[in-house]
Amino acid sequence: MLRRLFAVLAGLLVPLCALPSAAALPILVVYPFAVNGSAPQDLGAGLSERIAAEIVALGGVDVVRGRASTKPADYSRAARAAGADLYFSGAIVPVFNNYSAIENLVSTRSGTVVWSGTIQFRTLDDVIGQGARIRTELVRGAAAPPPGSAAAGTPLITSPPFSGYALLPIAGSALNGDRAYALRALLETLQARGYRAVTVTSAQPIDPATDGLSVCIKTNAQTLIAGALDTTRVATASTSPQTTAHIALRTYDCGTHTFDQQATVVNHIAPIANDAIRGAIEDAVSAFPSPS
Repeated sequence: MLRRLFAVLAGLLVPLCALPSAAALPILVVYPFAVNGSAPQDLGAGLSERIAAEIVALGGVDVVRGRASTKPADYSRAARAAGADLYFSGAIVPVFNNYSAIENLVSTRSGTVVWSGTIQFRTLDDVIGQGARIRTELVRGAAAPPPGSAAAGTPLITSPPFSGYALLPIAGSALNGDRAYALRALLETLQARGYRAVTVTSAQPIDPATDGLSVCIKTNAQTLIAGALDTTRVATASTSPQTTAHIALRTYDCGTHTFDQQATVVNHIAPIANDAIRGAIEDAVSAFPSPS
């Protein structure tokens, strides 16, 4: 009898030991949404908490609430410290009687936006289902091979990365025709270097510091470029007249919702005004920070 009992127990233990250990859940850090304009200050925290709670309820993802005191520039570092490969952030802007929000899933390793979307809502009840949408992106990403790898026997082809630029109208003291030429030269220079770029037209001035979020939502760009052009025509007795083109370029990062503090400033001198402007643009793009 005892021998038979031991045999039964041994038969049970073998399958139990053979069970694979549970896979580690993906870790996602969720930061409170930034708020802009007249949007209530607590709306950003409320929106992120509603989405985070829905992801938790669906299961399969380990959600960590990011600190409201963390600055956007530190999101990746803080999320990596929490063991996360991705973090979720966004920003809200009022649109008439509603709100519009841009949301991003960002890699903590590369700092690139791996998924982005927009939502329009009047109250937080309107965002039901958004957590499921984010969770679907997480699960889909977890099922895909990591960057730089592929299934055995499958050749891996990695396409070069592209960044989307939206170019705002050029400001400054230069003539309208010179500023229009500078915008076209900036567009052509970026496209010649392999970047996707579009121009934004507006009858009113656009300030990235205050209007950046709404432009990001409308264009779905990754980076906005704002420029200011000043030109000076100088005639001397010893040389032919020369034009000095002074261009200052600044960026707004649509992923982190931050406006840079240091402009890329270049002067270029040439006898022909358009040559001076294009030369300044090309020099500025060469010294430009890498796109986000």
